[in-house]
This record gives sequence, structure tokens and C-alpha cells, in this order.
Amino acid sequence: MAGPLFKPFRALGYITEDVPFALQRRGKETYTVVSVGRTWQIYNTSKLTLVMVGPQLPRAVVALAAKGDLTFAATGAAIHEGKRMHESGVYAGHRAAVMQMLVLGDQLLSLGRDRQLLVWKIGQYDAPQGVIDLGDNFEPSCMAHPDTYINKVVVGGADGSLQLWNFQTQQLVHSFKGW
Repeated sequence: MAGPLFKPFRALGYITEDVPFALQRRGKETYTVVSVGRTWQIYNTSKLTLVMVGPQLPRAVVALAAKGDLTFAATGAAIHEGKRMHESGVYAGHRAAVMQMLVLGDQLLSLGRDRQLLVWKIGQYDAPQGVIDLGDNFEPSCMAHPDTYINKVVVGGADGSLQLWNFQTQQLVHSFKGW
């Protein structure tokens, strides 16, 4: 049955890339930040309307995160911070491309292919607050913040292993074996 009732109205997959999107809740509205080449776009999720477009960055966006009026876009090893539509600073500390970012309170965590987890205080661009070396035998693939775990992050390895880190003290709390 192909009538106007069953035609798609809008779909974000047609305009975005394979970079994972970032969700943000502001009041009663939910917004989605998506990567489009060397910039990002912010959509109102309930209406799928374009709300804002970020600045053109020097390289393609490889990871996204958002908090309040701030959008964080990793382009290789650098993380660009944008306040609404304008670039407000650059975090540089990784030696290889950033894979994923998480915003936890006033801190930005960035996981890099250099096997490091960097902890940044948002707004302080000169140096990270903490540098966690994940080890030469651990190839990180993702990270997550477990609910109710204060100052903890779980980093997943390519071999299925997990590392639970306290990112404030930069101590490995526990290692879980992979397959």
C-alpha cells in the first residue's frame, strides 16, 4: 500500500553520517546532535526540525557529546568546543584520534586510540585534569558511565574485556576478563 499516509516525513539517517549522535534534554525538549562532514547539526527530536548548525571545523567530526549550550566535536586528536554556533575552545591532549566522549557534570572524558582516557575540566583547554593510561595490552573500543557509580567509568576492550576506572583518582578499580 503506497499512499501518502505511509510516506516517511523526515529521517535523520539521510543527512547524517556514521558518527554516533549525542542526545540532550533541555527542559521538556529533547535535542539530537548529529555529525555532517566537518560540522554538526542540532535537531529538535520531537519535530525533527533543524535548530542550529555548528561552525566548519578543520577536519571531519569523529565523535560528539553535548551539555547545555556546549557541543563537543572531536576531529582526529583535537576536541572542539562550541557554544551554540560559535567555537569557544579546543582541547588538545591525545596523540591519536578520539573514539568517544562522555560529559559527566563539569568534566569531559575522552577515549582515544592512543589507549588513553583523558579527563578534562570543561572550559580549561590548556591541559587535562587527569591522564589514564589503559595499558599496551588493552585496546579500548568504548566506554560507559554506570548509574550510581560516582566518579567511575567502564572501558570496554576489543577482546571483550572491561576495565572499571575511578577517573578522579585515576585508579583501576577492577578488571573483567574477555572471551
